[in-house]
Amino acid sequence: MFFTPSLLAAAAAPSDANIVMLLLIQIGIIIALSRGMGLLFKKISQPLVIGEIVAGILLGPSFFGLIAPDLSAQIFPAETLPYLNVLAQVGLVFFMFLVGLEFNSDHLKGKGDVAVVISHVSIIAPFLLGGGLALYLYESLSTNAVPFTSFALFMGAAMSVTAFPVLARILTERNLHKSYIGAIAITCAAVDDVTAWCLLAFVISVVRSGDILGAVPTTLLAVVYIGFMLTVGRMLLNRLADFVEKQNGGKLTQLWVAVIFVGVLTSATITEVIGIHNIFGAFLFGAVMPQRRVFVRDLAEKTEDFTVVFLLPIFFAYTGLRTQFGLLNTPSLWLDCGLVVLAATLGKFGGTTLSGRAAGLGWRDASALGVLMNTRGLMELIILNIGLDLGVISPALFAMMVIMALVTTFATTPILEMIYPHKQISATIDAEVDDAPEQDAPVGYAIVVPVANPDSQQGLLRLAVALALPEKKSARIYPVNLVRLGDEYSYDSLPEQTEQLVAESQLRLNGLITQLATHPELIHPISQVSDDVPGDLCRIAQARKADLVLLGWHRPTFTQDLLGGNVRPILEAATSDVAVFIDRGFTLESGTRIVVPYASTVHDRLALELALRLAITHGAKLTILQATPLSRETRDLVSVFQERLPIEIGPLMNDPLNNVVEVSRRADLVVVGTSPQWGLERHIFGQSTDELAARCHSSILIVKHHKGINPHIESLLAEQNTASLMTNS
Repeated sequence: MFFTPSLLAAAAAPSDANIVMLLLIQIGIIIALSRGMGLLFKKISQPLVIGEIVAGILLGPSFFGLIAPDLSAQIFPAETLPYLNVLAQVGLVFFMFLVGLEFNSDHLKGKGDVAVVISHVSIIAPFLLGGGLALYLYESLSTNAVPFTSFALFMGAAMSVTAFPVLARILTERNLHKSYIGAIAITCAAVDDVTAWCLLAFVISVVRSGDILGAVPTTLLAVVYIGFMLTVGRMLLNRLADFVEKQNGGKLTQLWVAVIFVGVLTSATITEVIGIHNIFGAFLFGAVMPQRRVFVRDLAEKTEDFTVVFLLPIFFAYTGLRTQFGLLNTPSLWLDCGLVVLAATLGKFGGTTLSGRAAGLGWRDASALGVLMNTRGLMELIILNIGLDLGVISPALFAMMVIMALVTTFATTPILEMIYPHKQISATIDAEVDDAPEQDAPVGYAIVVPVANPDSQQGLLRLAVALALPEKKSARIYPVNLVRLGDEYSYDSLPEQTEQLVAESQLRLNGLITQLATHPELIHPISQVSDDVPGDLCRIAQARKADLVLLGWHRPTFTQDLLGGNVRPILEAATSDVAVFIDRGFTLESGTRIVVPYASTVHDRLALELALRLAITHGAKLTILQATPLSRETRDLVSVFQERLPIEIGPLMNDPLNNVVEVSRRADLVVVGTSPQWGLERHIFGQSTDELAARCHSSILIVKHHKGINPHIESLLAEQNTASLMTNS
């Protein structure tokens, strides 16, 4: 961002006109840094919210104000903070509406005694520890102006919260939501959500009234309003949903979105007047919305983008501008901070783990549940800002609690990976078990085929079928469509909505298989959620004991590397042999011309074996182009099949790359191993040198050998030897 001296001088004493300009500059910086940090933290497998919180802190006095105090004061003068606060509060209102909208009361039904016990302990334990810690912190981090009861209740409530949106996202990204432990976690988090917000509402009423007795009228009014919304409010919203579905097929027009938004703001205003907080009214309005998928999904999609991309980062920045780590300037204060983190972790993780173990879960499941419930994220920041606004906690304690929110949320993913690594998750998911090959079935040729777009990749699957046909009785083809989730606070990242996306993906794969109309018995489609496409594809290939991973080519958006995108990391990480198919209208039939350039590498040997599999299926014509002389072993292999196939071995090429490009004009498919000879090796190190792939006129299959032995030709050799023995006898 470029700042002129005149602009910075005007910022020092902003007028009304300059305030608008400053706000626009501030918001631009906030959104850019928030999104950038969020994406950076996603790269290290952290929730987006961690990066956004860090972005807000970087803009505050703990970093930007420390390294460039004058510039910080000019860009974020105190006069503009109230305006940022207003935008932040509006963002919270609509975010809490989204949280309520995504709340599904079905999570609270029929989950058994285990979830009931764990969810209650996961609130009671941290609440008691928070209250106990208040006894120690009250004297040093509070004042007589704050009653101890209010301070203790707030500390207990702040320790008790779990970030349901972040937890749901982690579960769906790791496919844990389909497991038993995932169902328990969702139930416990849903109970925590409702209980913690009700508890916080009561605490706020106590703080504002001064004592527990004074909070009784506010509490009664809140109960009456909740009862009204659960009955009359829900009935009116159901009628609205009925009307919208009849009139517009479930699609919300801008008029009805406006009506709903007015309802959100009205509900928020009522709870503010009652004396709790406006976010409760917004949450309650969302929670009583009719759970009709088309209606609610449409509403969520219309609301979340602006709220999440524009308004929430302002809240994070406003929080960061209020966070002063510099106040923790003595060893005793840092010790207090450590005690806050310890108490929060012991309460949530310890209470959940021990109660889970007592309820019959194994140590692994109970520990994983404890880690998940210890996730606090944005929900903790909302509570902390309310406490700071009410004066219940001091700025120093606010900074400690922000650190606690960051540490507990940041620790979730790496610790969960230690407790529940991906291979362990795969073993616990019923859908994965159902898709796995039967243990008693004969081991045959297995191909994993990542299908990015089931509507346009028939050629890729046809090629897989052709490769599998020589041993079709025991072969298996696994078309895999991995569903990528959107941003962190996406409605589609909720478990129920994710399952809908996976089901839609499975239907599209089934449609692709139906269109092929050839050998459907070989094909076993797989659809699942993924936040690491290359890693998950490699894990699926390893679990299915795949002999080959067959990839389609898609040109990356911002690079000329033909083997870019997800192809390169799969080529590097796969434990199976890998083939990349660049389809330029290839069809396999009698008379098809297949060319194999040969340069005596293990990758060329793989190329020859795959070409033989394709040729023997349909009697195709095979031409071997020699960049180096064929070894005796290779010549012996070729001679085995020359009785059944028209195989031509060309002379040594004087200009291999250009010779292959010229021959490709008359070929239908070129099968080639990765090699510097063809400019097909250095792309693995990030350089765009896939020359043959770019210049080849025909379709091309680029192969890379990974396995210690080649299984691609064994069955064909056995079949050929059997035929020769029968002929000789």
